[in-house]
Amino acid sequence: MNKYQNNITGMLLLVAGITSSASAQQAKKFITVSGKIKFPPSAEQQQKFPFRVQKQVGDDRVTLDTIHLKADGTYSVKIDATRPQFYILNEFEEDRLTIWAGKDNLKIDFRGEDTAVMKIKNPPYVFIEGSKENDLINEVNFINHRNYQNMIEVGQLQYKASLAKDTALERALGEQFNWLFNDMGERIKLLVKMNQHTPVLMYALDFLHPIKDKALILAEINRLSKEYPWLAEAKQKKTDMANAEAIARKTGIGATAMDFTQNNTAGKAVKLSDYRGKYVLLDFWASWCGPCRAENPNVLDNYEKYHSKGLEILGVSLDDKKDAWLKAIKDDGLEWAHVSDLKGWKNDVAKEYNIRAVPSNFLIDKEGKIVAVDLRGEELSQKLQEIFGK
Repeated sequence: MNKYQNNITGMLLLVAGITSSASAQQAKKFITVSGKIKFPPSAEQQQKFPFRVQKQVGDDRVTLDTIHLKADGTYSVKIDATRPQFYILNEFEEDRLTIWAGKDNLKIDFRGEDTAVMKIKNPPYVFIEGSKENDLINEVNFINHRNYQNMIEVGQLQYKASLAKDTALERALGEQFNWLFNDMGERIKLLVKMNQHTPVLMYALDFLHPIKDKALILAEINRLSKEYPWLAEAKQKKTDMANAEAIARKTGIGATAMDFTQNNTAGKAVKLSDYRGKYVLLDFWASWCGPCRAENPNVLDNYEKYHSKGLEILGVSLDDKKDAWLKAIKDDGLEWAHVSDLKGWKNDVAKEYNIRAVPSNFLIDKEGKIVAVDLRGEELSQKLQEIFGK
C-alpha cells in the first residue's frame, strides 16, 4: 500500500469515525433518571397510586410510563429525550416534580410517604442532581417552597391572633400574606432576567401572573420561540394565555358570574344562581392547600360578621378525596355551603373559571355581577365593610 493509499485509508477511517460518533449521538434518545424513595408507601398504596412518568397536555396529565421500586427503595427509568422537553415525575401522588429531559442523566431522591402529623404543613423540597439545565427548576422550586412555608407560618400566627381577638395583629398578618405573594413574583422575575438563554425558562414563566405580568411573559415567549423554534411548550403557552385571557373577560370585575351546578357534601345539587339577590363570595380552596387553610379563619370571621347582613359564601373544593374535604370543613368550622366534583385540579367549575392557584375567590353582587377578585386578609374585610358597613 503506497503513501497515497495510506492517506486515503486514513481519511476514510476518520470520516467513518466521525459518522459513527454522530450516529451514536443521534441514537442516544434517552436519559436515565434514578434515585431512592426514603419512605416508600405500602405495596397497596403503590398499586393504587403508582409512581408515574407523565406529560402535561392541556389540563390533563398523560401517563407515559410506570416506575417500579426495587426492594431497597431505589428506582431507575429511561425517559425519551429525542427532543429536549419537560416531564412530570408523579411520586405516588405524594409529590409531583417537573424535570427537563435534555442531555444529562438525573439523580432525584424523594422523601416518599409523608410521616408528618399535619401532612399539608410540610411539603418537601426535592433537588434535581446531575444537570445544569435543571438548576433553574431547582431555584424556582426552592423559592416557591420557602414562600409556601412562610405562608404557613404567617397563617398559624394569624389563626392565633384571631383566637385572641387581636384584630390589629390579624390585619397586619393579612398584609404580610399579600407581601409574600408579591415577593415571590419579584424573585421569579429576577430569575427570568438571569436565565434568558435556556428553554427551561418556560418553567419559571409559569410562576408569573398571566394578567399582571402578561407583557413580560409574551416578550420572553416570543424570544424563546425564535431562539428555539422546536420549543413546543412556548407555542402552547401562548395559546394557553390567549384562552385564559378570554376566560378572564368572563370572570373580570363587571362581568356576570357564570352559573354552574355542583353537588354539596350531601350529594345535593347546588346552583350559583340560587344565591341571586344576595352578595356571595365564591371561594375556591382545598383541604390540602396550606394558604387556604390559613386564610379560612379570616373568611370565617367575615362570614360571622356579615352573614346576617346578607353575605353568603359558596366554597368550591379542588379536593379529590371526600374524607379529607369533609374533615377540613369540620376542623376549620366552615359553616357555609360547599360543593365539589372531587376531581382535584380538573374540577369542572375551576376549569370554567380558569383557577390556576388556590385560594382564589370572586365577590358577586345581588345582580350576579363580579365586583372584586382574589380578596384576602384585610382586603376582604375592607371590601365587605364598604358594602355592609361596620
